Amino acid sequence: MSTELLVNVAPFETRIARVENGRAEELYIERTRGKGLRGNIYLGKVQRVIPGIQAAFIDIGLDRAGFLYAGDIPGARLESEMIDDEADDEQGTKDDETSLNVGNRQNIAPIGQLLREGQEILVQVSRDPIAPKGPRLTAMLSLAGRYLVFLPGLEHVGIARRLEDENERSRLLSIAEEIKVEGSGLIVRTVAEGHSKEELKQDLNFLLKLWKDIDARRKKAMPKSMVHSELNLYLRVMRDFVDEEVEKIYIDSKEAYERMKAFAAQFMPEVEGRLYYYPGSRPIFDVYGVEEEIDRALKRKVGLKSGGSIVIDQAEALIAIDVNSGSSVSLQNLEETSFKTNLEAVYEIVHQLRLRNLGGIIIIDFIDMLDSDNQAKVMEVLEEALMRDKTKTKVHPFTELGLVQLTRKRTRDSLGRMLQMGCEHCASTGLTKSMQTVCYQLFREVVAEARAYPSEKLMVIAHPKLIDLLLGEESDMVVQLEGFLGKEISFKHDETFAPDRYEVVLQ
Repeated sequence: MSTELLVNVAPFETRIARVENGRAEELYIERTRGKGLRGNIYLGKVQRVIPGIQAAFIDIGLDRAGFLYAGDIPGARLESEMIDDEADDEQGTKDDETSLNVGNRQNIAPIGQLLREGQEILVQVSRDPIAPKGPRLTAMLSLAGRYLVFLPGLEHVGIARRLEDENERSRLLSIAEEIKVEGSGLIVRTVAEGHSKEELKQDLNFLLKLWKDIDARRKKAMPKSMVHSELNLYLRVMRDFVDEEVEKIYIDSKEAYERMKAFAAQFMPEVEGRLYYYPGSRPIFDVYGVEEEIDRALKRKVGLKSGGSIVIDQAEALIAIDVNSGSSVSLQNLEETSFKTNLEAVYEIVHQLRLRNLGGIIIIDFIDMLDSDNQAKVMEVLEEALMRDKTKTKVHPFTELGLVQLTRKRTRDSLGRMLQMGCEHCASTGLTKSMQTVCYQLFREVVAEARAYPSEKLMVIAHPKLIDLLLGEESDMVVQLEGFLGKEISFKHDETFAPDRYEVVLQ
């Protein structure tokens, strides 16, 4: 299978597409305005120590000081206190994927014994600032690699709680204990499942080089300055998603290309030869048809080549996918037609799950099949297609109602939630009022306004389509309304109005 990464860089946004056999299967987007501080490391200066809340405010050179809790300082916990040995490494959750979870926070040394005003301290942003509060900080630094999280200065080995297989947990913990460097710790991430000691050691070497670089910059840094910025999107993708399957990486920005080359030369030399600068005048996403795939991924209904379709509805609690036969129905052999359409739908469903990055509970309503062998074959193909998906997914068998349930790990916001917003006209329902309903709603408001406030005339300002209906099909109702109120009603169109919006003005 041919796999390539396309890196599209602009001043306002970076987008990366993973293309497999010529088709975009995954998409990553980072907008410059929305890029946060989480993961950045600063040489801070203690601004104020507050014993009453066991915390301190740290000046890191931003508009607002950061907040550092005593329990987030190495050495703050008493000997009986233990660091939770499981880190949440799911990207896109409320907690940082590299942060440590501290259990009991009551047995902590007094903040006054740990910090003093004016002291310099190396801290990392664990939560972005939320107005009017500054960023949440931690002095227990962590650096995320692909398979490991490196903990400089913390003698600790742990493993992500989402890695459930006990034999695999034991194997990975044993490897981590063996390769860890004295005076530091490691947390094994969920994605390390099934990977070898050599792969984990290579990841650790990358993190050790990164920490050496950070430590060297810290020694030269001025107080209240940043010494390490979390990698931007294209460098994070290099770190986390470039494997032996990725044959080529095309970058349409010369600056980004040079940065990726330098990064690869220092930390991932085996990747350097796969980087290519794309200087073409035609946008790289257009060349590979990625823009078309994005447009399809934002639609509720996606057509199949056979004439059938899948319909995807994303709600808060779950995602429902309905498979429809459409024009592919054959009355001569309904079972065979249903089976073939379902098989075709399987590949499109998995493609859409990956491209849209849909996670959580997913319910698939396949076309009914009476043959149990056909059901088994559809399940087999579904599980086979999901093997290409690196996001952890669990598949449950057909229910008595003919439904298939998946659970797919949420890793970040879905494509739809990143690129779309609720419709202000339909209140995000996907439906809107009929024009006749809007007319009668308008009539009721005219009556209410005329009765509430004295006036000789009323003017209705609305979209031309609504006014055409009022003066056309509903003109007799307007005449009756004028007689009922004893007032004249005039109309004025405004093309800036939505079709269902109007204003009633007293004159």
